[in-house]
Amino acid sequence: MKTRNKVLISVIMMCVILFTVFAFSDDKDLQKEVVEQITDTVTDMVAENESTKEIPELTETDEQTVEVQETEAEGFEEQGIVAYEGSNKTPNISVGDYAGLTYYSQLDNRWANKMYSSVGDTAQTIGSSGCGPTSSAMIVSSIKGTITPDTMANLYIQHGYRSANQGTYWSAFKWTADVFDIGYSECYKLNDAVEKLKDNCYIIASCNQGLFTYGGHFIVLTGIEGNYIKIYDPYLYDKKFDVSSRRGKAEVRGNTVYVSIDNFRNFANYQKFFCFKNYRTDIKENTTTTTITNNNTSNITNVNYQIRITANSGLNIRSGSSTRYSRIGGYNRNAVVTIIAESNGWGKTNRGWICLAYTNRITTVAKNTTVAYKKHRTGNYRVNASALNVRTGPSTKYKAKNYRQLTNNARSQNSRLGNYYTNGYKRGVVCTVTRVSGNWGYTASGWICLDYCTRL
Repeated sequence: MKTRNKVLISVIMMCVILFTVFAFSDDKDLQKEVVEQITDTVTDMVAENESTKEIPELTETDEQTVEVQETEAEGFEEQGIVAYEGSNKTPNISVGDYAGLTYYSQLDNRWANKMYSSVGDTAQTIGSSGCGPTSSAMIVSSIKGTITPDTMANLYIQHGYRSANQGTYWSAFKWTADVFDIGYSECYKLNDAVEKLKDNCYIIASCNQGLFTYGGHFIVLTGIEGNYIKIYDPYLYDKKFDVSSRRGKAEVRGNTVYVSIDNFRNFANYQKFFCFKNYRTDIKENTTTTTITNNNTSNITNVNYQIRITANSGLNIRSGSSTRYSRIGGYNRNAVVTIIAESNGWGKTNRGWICLAYTNRITTVAKNTTVAYKKHRTGNYRVNASALNVRTGPSTKYKAKNYRQLTNNARSQNSRLGNYYTNGYKRGVVCTVTRVSGNWGYTASGWICLDYCTRL
């Protein structure tokens, strides 16, 4: 309110100056100069729209390495409700000036690499798992006043809405509506969501593997134009909808994705809609011009080598580089396949992603000889996998240990990172490797695959 009063007083003073110049001066050049100065000043006083202006030049392979956002597990939703009931519902949070409909990308260089983790995992960033707070930041900025994704992410961490390794709890959106005093409702049917859009609501949609994601993802529905839904996708990158499974089902114009209601119904794999009522009468459209940029660093490594499957019962092929992605096929034991990309201990083939811990690299240098996949050393390591098996020997042929067979230190670290009863080391556990055998290291609790770890 104070800012508005200052703007109003300044505008009144400028009008007085303008009247004086025009009433008492015949100098046309002077009149023109005063008009231009006042126009520039008024323009500067208007709240700046913080919308993302650059769309990154990434690939679907990058998309397949982001953290899977849980979207349907009952237990997960119940945990979020506990967080909602146990948090302070009315913290004092201020926002900036209202600047109109706002688009944010979680890949924006202003915050993409900032940590979004409840367990201190630096690999969990807004860029890799922040679709939840980014979507909420778009909603609040477009209705109440500017708030950026990194600020919203910090609020979710502080108040218990960031899970250990499954993204943002659904109840975060109800909490957001409470805190920022926004009318709120939920629905499951697309027809109901379309009516909400027509009634001037902005909607966060939770989607499973489909048109917008290979795992789980939140997107923002901003309106209806004819028979099309207008969508802000926080993980939008250049040519995202040009891949074979998405081609012809969506159209991108600047920072907005247009999808017909029928295509959304058939291909979005939506789970739930979180609706926020926009009561504003001074709605400002987003006129931000977007450009394609390659400034974003890819989170994958392009490679080209062959491996042999060593898992006794064969190896699952998944739609992304995590066991949380859906199974889309499998390879038999001893199958030889080519790896074309790597990310966090996973490799991509021409059919999908496989866990490299259950393979051997077979880069041949002479007949019947091979070289090691990667050279490791003794020392301290931090676990990168969501949960890393600890085995009785240096191979997947050896039995994996349960949580009772881990050291007290390991169980204590697992407890601090979210689950005491983990059968192995949770992501973030630090352990000391005293012996190395190939790509396996011996720790106090047993043998682990070092391809899933970072040496400290």
